[in-house]
Amino acid sequence: MKSTKEVLPFAVILLAVNGDINAINQILKHFEHYVIRLSQKTLFDEYGNAYIHVEEETKRMLETKLITAILRFELS
Repeated sequence: MKSTKEVLPFAVILLAVNGDINAINQILKHFEHYVIRLSQKTLFDEYGNAYIHVEEETKRMLETKLITAILRFELS
């Protein structure tokens, strides 16, 4: 059975760990949907209708934590 999820190339990970901005942005783009999903919150309007809201502050915090983890990652 073939996996439908794309895997980041090792070269991109290696460049990102060494601080390459373009590689870090590529990793952020790869995890964008996951970060948005984690940043979602269900809110209700005055009529009781539910809607999804993306908390921008939470999204930015998660992106910052991901960048920090990338730069601290050690390849052995």
